[in-house]
Amino acid sequence: MLTARLNRRYPWGVVSVCLMAGVVLWGCVSQESLQPQQIPADLSQRLAAMTACVTRAQEAVNAAAADGVSTAALAPANSSMADVRDAVDEATKLAQQGKQQEATDRATKGMEECDKIDAMVAKARQDEADRKLRVQLASEAETRIAWTVTCINDARQAIGKASTAGVRTADLTAAMGGLNRAETALQQGRALLAQNDPKGAVERLETAQADCQTARDATDKAISTKRKPATKPRRRS
Repeated sequence: MLTARLNRRYPWGVVSVCLMAGVVLWGCVSQESLQPQQIPADLSQRLAAMTACVTRAQEAVNAAAADGVSTAALAPANSSMADVRDAVDEATKLAQQGKQQEATDRATKGMEECDKIDAMVAKARQDEADRKLRVQLASEAETRIAWTVTCINDARQAIGKASTAGVRTADLTAAMGGLNRAETALQQGRALLAQNDPKGAVERLETAQADCQTARDATDKAISTKRKPATKPRRRS
């Protein structure tokens, strides 16, 4: 009877051993499948180049910021660097999962994005330089406006006094012409400054200043001529 019981238990024992062996083997296979695959050399080099590109770009951004370029102007470059870092991570994961073509495509797009960062930083620098120049020109325009207004007022008063003193209108023609041109250029300069064109405003105000100076010089000349005594004709002997 004992022999019969052993005979009945033997097949179940064999089955148990086989099942346990299968579980162990399946676990090994599963562990092997979970291990990340090695990244191909060419893709690894591309990922390293992307990382180096981001490092260079970050140095360029830091240098631009140190030179006074605003954070807002550098925002596009910073955003692109974040995208490239994400691309490196995604491409690495895809490669480890055995998706080599997808990883290569993602790395290629990331590198193309990184190559644009230098241009973004250069544009940010140029935009900042243009902004500073506009501020400087706007300040210069305001100074020229103040000078021209004073000059026009003085020239107008001088012409009026000269006329009252008996200077002929014909002799004041050049002065009045310069004064009119100066007033017109002053109005145009103010309009250009209001339209955020300080460079054009400065150019027009330079003309206004020159015309106003012409009016003042012509007025002084007319007054000086009026004051000269008339030359008496010589008597014949």
